[in-house]
Amino acid sequence: MSSAKRRSLLRRAAWLCAALVLVVISLSAFLRQSNAGLGCTPWPACHGRAALGESPPEAAGPAQRGARAVHRVTASSLLVLLLGMTALAWIPRPRADSEGRQILLALGLVLFLAVLGPFTSGSRVPAVTLGNLLGGLVLFAVCVRLALRPSPRQAPTGPPLGRWAWAALVLLLLQMALGGLISAGYAGLSCPQLPGCRPGAANWQALDPWQVPGAGAGLSQYAGGVGVQWLHRLGALAVLAAVLALALVAWRAGRRKAATALAALVALQTEVGIVLALGALPLGVALAHNLLAALLLAAVATLLPGTRALSPGL
Repeated sequence: MSSAKRRSLLRRAAWLCAALVLVVISLSAFLRQSNAGLGCTPWPACHGRAALGESPPEAAGPAQRGARAVHRVTASSLLVLLLGMTALAWIPRPRADSEGRQILLALGLVLFLAVLGPFTSGSRVPAVTLGNLLGGLVLFAVCVRLALRPSPRQAPTGPPLGRWAWAALVLLLLQMALGGLISAGYAGLSCPQLPGCRPGAANWQALDPWQVPGAGAGLSQYAGGVGVQWLHRLGALAVLAAVLALALVAWRAGRRKAATALAALVALQTEVGIVLALGALPLGVALAHNLLAALLLAAVATLLPGTRALSPGL
């Protein structure tokens, strides 16, 4: 098999990998939020009981059982696909070293998530949920980056655009970590109004990823979650500014479709975040927030150094 044909096959497999990861992280978000009591009744008392370890009745419904089954099958298929991609990248000569290293990173993330997975459903430690969330999002970005890796004859992303992309990526990951702490720490109702979210000295408990949610978590005005909510809202402004700046740089660099997608995604994500904060955590909105985070991360990943445009002007 020629190197060009192997790279083409690896790219197609990487797109399939990205699609499978998107299914897995969407189902994982649904199961995680259902177990946390989003959409349960009576609200928000049931959410507060879930924070103390009491599983809501909705978490054992047919939708959740079906989601778990599909999640397992899709995750297993993803592992098999990545093992095949690893063999394709490393066994034939000459080796596809650059693609192979990214595939090994993706495989390592899948194995990490496979080890973490059994602990996620029953654990009340936010660090476990945080690892599952960020691991899935980074895995998605790696698959998209691999799918868009340029061939040797294609010009990669230039340095100025690449630097802006890395800055936006770091801010996005920090913002996603804060969002994960809010979810895992049952702090979503801590600041039900905008912009009046000002933490005091005793309002930072939910920022500790190793602290199990305590009394009052999951209920309106939960004091322990005010600090992380405040940081998440400041982070949203920073991400909005950084991604819009990246979109402007991308537009000037001729990547106009990517710039348009970035601006649209970050604007939509900001609006969904506001609705989520003011709307008492609707389950569907929370799932949309998670999905948009993954897509926004992928959109930024397409502008990292070493990736290519899908078509002229993208």
